[in-house]
Amino acid sequence: MRYEPEHKTRTRDRIVRNTARKLRAEGLSGPGVASVMKASGMTVGGFYKHFRSKDELLADAIAQGFSEFGDKVYSSLKQVPPEDRWKEVVRWYLSPEHSDHPDTGCPVVTLAPEIARAKLSVRKRMAGLMKELTDRWAEFMPGVTTRERERNFFVIFSAMAGAVAVARLFPEPADRQRVLASVRDFLLASF
Repeated sequence: MRYEPEHKTRTRDRIVRNTARKLRAEGLSGPGVASVMKASGMTVGGFYKHFRSKDELLADAIAQGFSEFGDKVYSSLKQVPPEDRWKEVVRWYLSPEHSDHPDTGCPVVTLAPEIARAKLSVRKRMAGLMKELTDRWAEFMPGVTTRERERNFFVIFSAMAGAVAVARLFPEPADRQRVLASVRDFLLASF
């Protein structure tokens, strides 16, 4: 049976999207190739028709996670005045909704410690993605100069990512909410 030319591309994209969610939910060492392929409606044998290695899939899936997350954040800011966008990002990022759904949330919170131990090729690709995120988000961070906005991005983003990571340690929703609210209120009052 012959498939249309776009079939392979669509199939590969489906595998990458499924892997991106599984990685954020389970970590880099969580989902195996068999699990990812099964979630994509395929057998393990089809893996190498789409990827040269598991590292290639990991890098593509993490990039997909960055893209999905960035698109989600940007779409939530369309109706927000430019000067208030950073505040909206803080409120959304430090929300129970984001904290309670790692599979669709920020890949940095879930994967940064593991990415730091990944192969150099994966780390280099992730460093590039982090630079893109910095450039994209710094434009609406508080500050007068580009350098000041970039510095504020690193402070705000690092505090938010750390707060979500710590909040996820607590099994009780009230404890998670207390962590998120504390950091959210501090950031909103500090800039």
